[in-house]
Amino acid sequence: MKILLITLAALIVGTACTSVQHDNKTAQSSSIVELSIQSDNLLLQDGFNWAVQKTGQFVMTGKTGLVNKDERNKNGTGTATYIPSYWAGYYDRTAFYGRDFVHQAVGAQIVGLWDENFSMFKTFAENATEARDWWTLWAFNFDGTPHQIDYRGDEKFVKEVPAQFELVEKAYKQYLWSGDERYIRDTTLWNFYTKTLTDFIKLHDTNNNGIAEGKGGIWAGSCTYNERGEYPIEAGDGIACQYQATLAYAHMLKARGEEEAAQLWYAQANEIKDYFNNDWSVLENNTDTFTRGINKEGVKLTGFGKENSWFMPLKLITEPGKRNDDYLRFISENLGEGIGTTPTAPKNIEAYTYIPDMYFHYNWNDEAWQWMKYILSVKDLPHERPSQGTNGDYPEISYTIISQVVEGMMGITPNANTGQIETAARLAQDIGSVKVNNVRFGDYKVNVEHVDLQKTILTNNSTKKLSWEVCFYGNYKTVKVNGDSINAKQKEINGVLVSYVNIDIEPGQTLTAEV
Repeated sequence: MKILLITLAALIVGTACTSVQHDNKTAQSSSIVELSIQSDNLLLQDGFNWAVQKTGQFVMTGKTGLVNKDERNKNGTGTATYIPSYWAGYYDRTAFYGRDFVHQAVGAQIVGLWDENFSMFKTFAENATEARDWWTLWAFNFDGTPHQIDYRGDEKFVKEVPAQFELVEKAYKQYLWSGDERYIRDTTLWNFYTKTLTDFIKLHDTNNNGIAEGKGGIWAGSCTYNERGEYPIEAGDGIACQYQATLAYAHMLKARGEEEAAQLWYAQANEIKDYFNNDWSVLENNTDTFTRGINKEGVKLTGFGKENSWFMPLKLITEPGKRNDDYLRFISENLGEGIGTTPTAPKNIEAYTYIPDMYFHYNWNDEAWQWMKYILSVKDLPHERPSQGTNGDYPEISYTIISQVVEGMMGITPNANTGQIETAARLAQDIGSVKVNNVRFGDYKVNVEHVDLQKTILTNNSTKKLSWEVCFYGNYKTVKVNGDSINAKQKEINGVLVSYVNIDIEPGQTLTAEV
C-alpha cells in the first residue's frame, strides 16, 4: 500500500504572514518560583519541586561561554554570547540537541521558558535547507551555530528521522500551551513544517510507500532513535513520529483558518495510521503483536527495539485494544526494573524518560508512576558517561518530570488560544492527593488539585473566563459541580471510557467537580 503524498499545490496555504510577537511572556525566574506542588506523597512532592528548581541550572540565555565544548575538546573553539536557549543533551557538551529539545519543550514551557523555546525552534527551522535535503541539523551551540562534534559540513552531519517530525509535532503543542501565533504564522517555521511533510519525505522514500526512510547510522541518516542496535530503513519510531507530525500540521492549518487544506492532511494522517496497523506492523498476517522496523532487504523486524518499540504506543499510532495492551506489557517485560535488570533494558537513564508518558496515555497510572519513581531514585547516581555528571545532571530528567506530572498525572491539556483546559486525574494507588499551583498557559494561570480519582478542584487565577472540561475515568451519569449535579457525557481517551462535563469558570473562581 502506498501512502499518497499531498503536493504543495494541494496545500491551499494562505499568503505568508509576518511574525506576530507574543506579549504575554513572564521571566522564567518568576515562573519557576511560582510553580509548585503539594501532595500526600512526599516523593512526588519533593521530586517535582527538585525538578522545577533544577531546570534553572540549564538556562543559557544571555550568558557568555564556550562553543563546541565536548568530552574530547574541553576548551571548545572559542566563546560567544548565547541566544535564548537551554541545555538539551549531554552536560559535558555545550549544546542543545533536537531529540532532547523536543522532549523537554513542554516542561520548559511550564516553567516559563517561552522565549527560549521559540528561539530554539526557530534555530532548527532556519537550518533545514535544500542543500541538506531539508534535514535540519542535530545539535547547536548556545549561540545558534552548528555544534562541531555532530557537524562536518552539509555533506556529513548527524541526523535522525524521528527528530525531524517531532519538531513539527511539538511546535504545535507549543502553540497550544503558549498561545503564541508565531508557531503557526512565522514564515520560517511554516516553511520548515511544509518542507518536512512534502519534499523531505519525497527525497527519503526510495520504496515509494510514503514513509520517510533512513540510510544507516546517525551520520548517514538513521530512521530510528535507537542508536545501539541494527539500522533498518524504516522504523516504528520514524513512522509514528511522521503520523503525529502530519496530524499536527492538519491542526495548524485549521488554526490558520485553512479548513480545506486541513481536511486533506487529516485524511493523510488517518491513511498513515491505517497503513501502519493493517500492513506495515503486521508480520505474515499475525496481528497479535507489532513489527517495529523494516530492513534494507524488506524483512520486517520483531523483538524489542527500544525506541522503535515504545515510540509506537507513545505516539498513539497503535490502535487501543488487546494488541496494544499486550505490547505495553511486552515493553514492561523487556525494561524489567531498569538499568541492568534485563539484557534488553537500556543502560542510559534518559531512555526511560519516555516511558511514563507512554503509560499515562492509556491510564496505566501505576506503571507510569513506577518509572517516575525509578528515575527519581537514581537521579543522584553517576550517569553511564562519567564526564556527564549525575543522572540528574542530564537535562532531560528534570524537564520531563515536570511535564509528566502536569500533562500525564494531572491530565492537563490546554488550548491557550481558545481559553480551554481539560483535566483528567491519573493518580497511582499510592498517591491520594496532588495539587499543582500556578500552571501557566498563554494568558491563563490555574491551580489544579485531584483528590483520589473522584474529585478535581480548579482555581482560575487568570483575568479571563476559562472553559473547563473536567474528565473522570469511568461511566458516570452525573458530575457534581459545587454540589449541583450536571448530566455527564461520555467519550474515550485512547480507548478508555471517561465521563465529562464542560463548565465555564470565572476569573478568581474555584470550582469543585466530583463523582
